Amino acid sequence: MSGRILIADDLATNRIVLKVKLTMSGYEVIQVERIDDVLETARRAQPDLIILGRGQSGQSLSLCTALKNDPNLRAIPVILFAEKEGRQARIAALRAGADDVYSRGVKESTLSAMVRSLIRTRGNYDEIMRHRDLSTEFGCAEEASEFVPSARIALVASDPEHGLLWRRKLGAELSHRLDVVTKTQALGDMNAVSKVADAFVISAALNEDSDGLRLVSELRSRARTRNAIIVVVPDEDRPNDGAMALDLGADAILHAGFEPMELALRLKTHLARKTELDALRKRFDLNLSLAVQDPLTGLHNRRYAQSYLNRLEQEALTNGQPYAIMVLDLDHFKSVNDRYGHGVGDQVLIEVANRLRDNLREFDLLARFGGEEFMVALPDVSHKDVMAMAERLRRAIGDQPIYVAETAFPIPVTVSVGVAVWGDQLGDTRSAHELTQAADQALYASKSDGRNVVTFGRSAA
Repeated sequence: MSGRILIADDLATNRIVLKVKLTMSGYEVIQVERIDDVLETARRAQPDLIILGRGQSGQSLSLCTALKNDPNLRAIPVILFAEKEGRQARIAALRAGADDVYSRGVKESTLSAMVRSLIRTRGNYDEIMRHRDLSTEFGCAEEASEFVPSARIALVASDPEHGLLWRRKLGAELSHRLDVVTKTQALGDMNAVSKVADAFVISAALNEDSDGLRLVSELRSRARTRNAIIVVVPDEDRPNDGAMALDLGADAILHAGFEPMELALRLKTHLARKTELDALRKRFDLNLSLAVQDPLTGLHNRRYAQSYLNRLEQEALTNGQPYAIMVLDLDHFKSVNDRYGHGVGDQVLIEVANRLRDNLREFDLLARFGGEEFMVALPDVSHKDVMAMAERLRRAIGDQPIYVAETAFPIPVTVSVGVAVWGDQLGDTRSAHELTQAADQALYASKSDGRNVVTFGRSAA
């Protein structure tokens, strides 16, 4: 199934017809006979989308508001059926918190596209929430701000006159910055502008039929506009453009042409959500970096290394793919700190990290395990490859002394290396933890043998 949809309508015929259509499209459908039962059912089933049909007078509107005020349900998109056609019914539904509105005048293909678009949006939201939860596990999460900063909205109309008219009418409803731009300007060099638009309002028909739809596709394909809000104004003579716009990635369409109040309500809702998600993305990227990166050297830390090793272990046990673990420890590093101070010692560690990084493959793991100890994980390597790589790393550190500005003379540094290879035993079933222990034992042997040497674990052939 591609999504779970809850349908609530007091009229059984409406529920059945809608269920048949949605089930044929591969959705799992839950029916609620009474509007009063929606909240309880939604809390239990946690659907990906709720469609509210007819209820008693005004009941669907109040229920929609209740759903959006419930912290456990507010992220679930809601499509509300408007009994009456027209602007006032759509405005009332959007003010109640509905993510979209349908009525008898909406084509079936457009309703299907609305469902696909909102379920896709819910999936994206859930993915960001998973990142937020991961940040919480790292102890780095923060509460999202409800403040919506001033946004830049680009208006891409069919001609400059319509663009200026849009700006005048929408400006009476919104205080955000409104810029009338052409398609070429919307797709211009994003690096040449100080700030990319937060939202685009696009006429489906620009210079030629469906030109606006191609613009939607282009904006969604570009990194700097991928998360922008896109609202499309379909041409009244081309009713199928609305469904196509949603499938191409538009966040919303205006079902009855350019209506400034409806557009303002839609933009306010989407901009508030965008502000929340942008902040979560930014905090997650920062928090993840802080959580898995060594602040001195910029290398991965022990926490990240453990997750990486767990992945290599699973691949090895599942596919038989060999891998190796090296543990490297600088020799007599305490004497460097004692003689030159910890500031110089830090510079030495940074240079060692750079030399190790420069002599590894791009996809190899290099992590600082603390102090003067480093760890390298090498996926998909032969025993011969590991021998050559370990010796190359040892020489990269020991063959040339390290120059630090604060010292009059270069500082000689050497490293001892312990190596363990998974797959060098017949029927190897060792875990990543056991392999790391084997590499540690090999490191101790290197220290005992005089340092500045490479030693393989006993199981090596």
